[in-house]
Amino acid sequence: MRLVRRWTAARVATLVVGVLLVLYGANTLYGYYQLSRMRLDPVAPSYFTLLGFPSREMGERRWKIVISQEVPKVVEVLREQPFVRPELGAEEGAVRRVAIEQVLKVCPVVLTERHIQDAWIERREAEVLRARPEYFVVHLRLTPEGRARLWRYARTYVARPRTLGEPPADERLLLIVDKQPWAAPIIRSEVATSWWLLSRAAALQTSDVQIQPIFDEEIANEIVNGFRKARQLAQKGVVP
Repeated sequence: MRLVRRWTAARVATLVVGVLLVLYGANTLYGYYQLSRMRLDPVAPSYFTLLGFPSREMGERRWKIVISQEVPKVVEVLREQPFVRPELGAEEGAVRRVAIEQVLKVCPVVLTERHIQDAWIERREAEVLRARPEYFVVHLRLTPEGRARLWRYARTYVARPRTLGEPPADERLLLIVDKQPWAAPIIRSEVATSWWLLSRAAALQTSDVQIQPIFDEEIANEIVNGFRKARQLAQKGVVP
Protein backbone atom coordinates (compact mmCIF):
# COMPACT_ATOMS: atom_id res chain seq x y z
CA MET A 1 0.00 0.00 0.00
CA ARG A 2 2.81 2.40 0.88
CA LEU A 3 4.53 1.64 -2.43
CA VAL A 4 1.31 2.41 -4.32
CA ARG A 5 0.95 5.74 -2.52
CA ARG A 6 4.52 6.72 -3.36
CA TRP A 7 3.99 5.76 -6.99
CA THR A 8 0.76 7.79 -7.13
CA ALA A 9 2.44 10.82 -5.52
CA ALA A 10 5.30 10.60 -8.02
CA ARG A 11 2.84 10.50 -10.92
CA VAL A 12 0.97 13.52 -9.60
CA ALA A 13 4.20 15.45 -9.09
CA THR A 14 5.39 14.57 -12.60
CA LEU A 15 2.05 15.62 -14.06
CA VAL A 16 2.12 18.95 -12.23
CA VAL A 17 5.68 19.66 -13.37
CA GLY A 18 4.76 18.72 -16.93
CA VAL A 19 1.75 21.04 -16.94
CA LEU A 20 3.85 23.90 -15.55
CA LEU A 21 6.51 23.36 -18.22
CA VAL A 22 3.89 23.35 -20.97
CA LEU A 23 2.34 26.55 -19.63
CA TYR A 24 5.77 28.17 -19.32
CA GLY A 25 6.68 27.19 -22.87
CA ALA A 26 3.37 28.41 -24.25
CA ASN A 27 3.72 31.71 -22.41
CA THR A 28 7.26 32.13 -23.75
CA LEU A 29 6.20 31.46 -27.34
CA TYR A 30 3.27 33.84 -27.00
CA GLY A 31 5.58 36.52 -25.60
CA TYR A 32 7.98 36.00 -28.50
CA TYR A 33 5.11 36.29 -30.98
CA GLN A 34 3.96 39.54 -29.39
CA LEU A 35 7.45 41.05 -29.39
CA SER A 36 8.24 40.03 -32.96
CA ARG A 37 4.91 41.41 -34.25
CA MET A 38 4.89 44.60 -32.17
CA ARG A 39 4.17 47.79 -34.08
CA LEU A 40 7.07 50.19 -33.60
CA ASP A 41 6.62 53.82 -34.56
CA PRO A 42 9.64 56.11 -35.01
CA VAL A 43 10.70 57.97 -31.87
CA ALA A 44 12.53 61.26 -31.41
CA PRO A 45 15.80 61.70 -29.49
CA SER A 46 15.47 62.39 -25.78
CA TYR A 47 17.64 63.27 -22.78
CA PHE A 48 18.90 59.66 -22.67
CA THR A 49 19.18 58.18 -26.15
CA LEU A 50 20.75 55.16 -27.81
CA LEU A 51 21.31 55.92 -31.49
CA GLY A 52 22.06 53.43 -34.19
CA PHE A 53 25.26 53.98 -36.16
CA PRO A 54 24.84 51.74 -39.24
CA SER A 55 28.30 51.21 -40.67
CA ARG A 56 27.35 51.15 -44.35
CA GLU A 57 25.27 54.32 -44.26
CA MET A 58 27.79 56.12 -42.07
CA GLY A 59 30.59 55.03 -44.39
CA GLU A 60 28.77 56.65 -47.29
CA ARG A 61 28.72 59.88 -45.29
CA ARG A 62 32.38 59.32 -44.38
CA TRP A 63 31.47 59.37 -40.69
CA LYS A 64 33.18 57.23 -38.11
CA ILE A 65 33.40 56.97 -34.34
CA VAL A 66 36.64 57.95 -32.64
CA ILE A 67 37.11 56.92 -29.01
CA SER A 68 39.47 59.01 -26.92
CA GLN A 69 39.87 58.50 -23.17
CA GLU A 70 36.93 56.07 -23.35
CA VAL A 71 34.63 58.83 -24.65
CA PRO A 72 33.33 58.49 -28.23
CA LYS A 73 32.75 61.24 -30.76
CA VAL A 74 31.66 61.26 -34.37
CA VAL A 75 34.03 62.68 -36.97
CA GLU A 76 33.89 63.10 -40.72
CA VAL A 77 36.84 61.86 -42.76
CA LEU A 78 37.85 64.59 -45.21
CA ARG A 79 40.11 62.44 -47.36
CA GLU A 80 40.44 58.80 -48.34
CA GLN A 81 40.96 56.55 -45.32
CA PRO A 82 39.94 52.97 -44.63
CA PHE A 83 36.79 52.68 -42.52
CA VAL A 84 37.84 50.29 -39.80
CA ARG A 85 37.02 49.89 -36.13
CA PRO A 86 36.90 53.12 -34.09
CA GLU A 87 40.31 54.50 -33.29
CA LEU A 88 41.23 54.06 -29.63
CA GLY A 89 43.21 57.24 -29.25
CA ALA A 90 43.81 60.52 -30.98
CA GLU A 91 42.24 61.36 -34.30
CA GLU A 92 44.37 60.62 -37.33
CA GLY A 93 44.39 62.20 -40.76
CA ALA A 94 42.17 64.99 -42.02
CA VAL A 95 38.93 64.79 -40.04
CA ARG A 96 36.48 67.22 -38.52
CA ARG A 97 34.14 66.69 -35.63
CA VAL A 98 30.46 66.33 -36.50
CA ALA A 99 28.11 68.45 -34.41
CA ILE A 100 26.02 66.36 -32.04
CA GLU A 101 22.86 68.08 -33.33
CA GLN A 102 23.61 66.73 -36.79
CA VAL A 103 24.31 63.26 -35.40
CA LEU A 104 20.95 63.27 -33.59
CA LYS A 105 19.23 64.36 -36.78
CA VAL A 106 20.83 61.76 -39.06
CA CYS A 107 21.28 58.60 -36.95
CA PRO A 108 18.21 56.44 -36.24
CA VAL A 109 16.92 56.40 -32.66
CA VAL A 110 16.89 52.86 -31.28
CA LEU A 111 16.07 53.40 -27.60
CA THR A 112 15.32 56.21 -25.16
CA GLU A 113 14.71 56.20 -21.40
CA ARG A 114 11.06 55.24 -21.98
CA HIS A 115 12.25 51.87 -23.36
CA ILE A 116 14.45 51.07 -20.34
CA GLN A 117 13.17 49.75 -17.01
CA ASP A 118 16.36 50.00 -14.97
CA ALA A 119 20.09 50.70 -15.16
CA TRP A 120 22.81 49.71 -12.72
CA ILE A 121 26.58 49.31 -12.44
CA GLU A 122 28.48 46.08 -11.82
CA ARG A 123 32.11 46.08 -10.70
CA ARG A 124 34.24 43.24 -12.08
CA GLU A 125 37.82 42.14 -11.64
CA ALA A 126 39.95 42.54 -14.73
CA GLU A 127 41.82 39.67 -16.33
CA VAL A 128 45.29 38.72 -15.19
CA LEU A 129 48.11 41.04 -16.30
CA ARG A 130 45.74 43.93 -16.99
CA ALA A 131 47.05 47.41 -16.21
CA ARG A 132 43.92 48.12 -14.15
CA PRO A 133 42.66 45.65 -11.54
CA GLU A 134 38.96 46.22 -12.22
CA TYR A 135 36.43 47.55 -14.68
CA PHE A 136 32.74 48.41 -14.70
CA VAL A 137 29.74 47.13 -16.60
CA VAL A 138 26.59 49.21 -17.09
CA HIS A 139 23.51 47.00 -17.33
CA LEU A 140 20.25 48.06 -18.95
CA ARG A 141 17.03 46.14 -18.44
CA LEU A 142 14.67 46.98 -21.29
CA THR A 143 10.92 47.11 -21.49
CA PRO A 144 9.18 44.67 -23.86
CA GLU A 145 9.01 47.43 -26.47
CA GLY A 146 12.69 48.21 -25.91
CA ARG A 147 13.65 44.59 -26.53
CA ALA A 148 11.57 44.52 -29.69
CA ARG A 149 13.16 47.75 -30.92
CA LEU A 150 16.73 46.57 -30.29
CA TRP A 151 16.03 43.20 -31.90
CA ARG A 152 14.37 44.80 -34.93
CA TYR A 153 17.30 47.17 -35.40
CA ALA A 154 19.81 44.31 -35.12
CA ARG A 155 17.84 42.25 -37.63
CA THR A 156 17.94 45.15 -40.08
CA TYR A 157 21.59 46.19 -39.79
CA VAL A 158 23.60 43.49 -38.01
CA ALA A 159 22.12 40.49 -39.84
CA ARG A 160 22.02 42.03 -43.32
CA PRO A 161 24.28 40.39 -45.91
CA ARG A 162 27.43 42.17 -47.03
CA THR A 163 28.04 43.02 -50.65
CA LEU A 164 30.85 41.36 -52.57
CA GLY A 165 34.17 42.76 -51.39
CA GLU A 166 32.65 44.69 -48.49
CA PRO A 167 34.88 44.34 -45.41
CA PRO A 168 33.31 43.27 -42.11
CA ALA A 169 32.44 46.13 -39.79
CA ASP A 170 31.18 46.43 -36.24
CA GLU A 171 27.64 47.68 -35.82
CA ARG A 172 27.49 50.02 -32.87
CA LEU A 173 25.09 52.01 -30.77
CA LEU A 174 25.92 55.53 -29.65
CA LEU A 175 24.76 56.29 -26.11
CA ILE A 176 24.06 59.99 -25.57
CA VAL A 177 23.10 61.73 -22.33
CA ASP A 178 22.00 65.35 -22.67
CA LYS A 179 23.75 65.66 -26.06
CA GLN A 180 27.00 64.20 -24.68
CA PRO A 181 28.13 60.81 -26.08
CA TRP A 182 29.39 58.48 -23.35
CA ALA A 183 29.66 55.03 -24.94
CA ALA A 184 29.61 53.24 -28.28
CA PRO A 185 28.91 49.56 -27.53
CA ILE A 186 29.13 46.93 -30.25
CA ILE A 187 25.92 45.03 -31.01
CA ARG A 188 26.66 41.31 -30.80
CA SER A 189 25.45 39.21 -33.72
CA GLU A 190 23.34 37.04 -31.41
CA VAL A 191 21.01 39.99 -30.73
CA ALA A 192 19.77 39.67 -34.32
CA THR A 193 18.68 36.05 -33.80
CA SER A 194 15.24 34.77 -32.90
CA TRP A 195 16.77 32.92 -29.96
CA TRP A 196 17.81 36.20 -28.32
CA LEU A 197 14.28 37.57 -28.50
CA LEU A 198 12.86 34.24 -27.34
CA SER A 199 15.15 34.27 -24.30
CA ARG A 200 13.93 37.79 -23.46
CA ALA A 201 10.32 36.66 -23.70
CA ALA A 202 11.13 33.81 -21.31
CA ALA A 203 12.06 36.39 -18.65
CA LEU A 204 15.23 34.46 -17.80
CA GLN A 205 17.49 37.49 -18.16
CA THR A 206 17.55 40.54 -15.93
CA SER A 207 20.05 42.44 -18.10
CA ASP A 208 19.38 42.97 -21.81
CA VAL A 209 22.25 45.35 -22.65
CA GLN A 210 25.74 45.26 -21.15
CA ILE A 211 28.08 48.17 -21.85
CA GLN A 212 31.62 47.05 -21.10
CA PRO A 213 34.43 47.34 -20.31
CA ILE A 214 34.35 50.81 -18.74
CA PHE A 215 37.52 51.54 -16.78
CA ASP A 216 36.53 55.03 -15.66
CA GLU A 217 33.93 54.77 -12.91
CA GLU A 218 32.82 58.36 -13.51
CA ILE A 219 31.69 57.46 -17.03
CA ALA A 220 29.63 54.56 -15.71
CA ASN A 221 28.06 56.88 -13.13
CA GLU A 222 27.31 59.51 -15.77
CA ILE A 223 25.38 56.93 -17.80
CA VAL A 224 23.34 55.55 -14.90
CA ASN A 225 22.68 58.95 -13.33
CA GLY A 226 21.74 60.32 -16.74
CA PHE A 227 19.16 57.57 -17.15
CA ARG A 228 17.66 58.29 -13.73
CA LYS A 229 17.48 62.01 -14.45
CA ALA A 230 15.85 61.30 -17.81
CA ARG A 231 13.19 59.20 -16.08
CA GLN A 232 12.54 62.00 -13.60
CA LEU A 233 12.17 64.53 -16.40
CA ALA A 234 9.82 62.20 -18.25
CA GLN A 235 7.65 61.75 -15.16
CA LYS A 236 7.42 65.53 -14.79
CA GLY A 237 6.51 65.89 -18.45
CA VAL A 238 9.61 67.94 -19.24
CA VAL A 239 10.68 67.75 -22.90
CA PRO A 240 14.51 67.96 -23.24
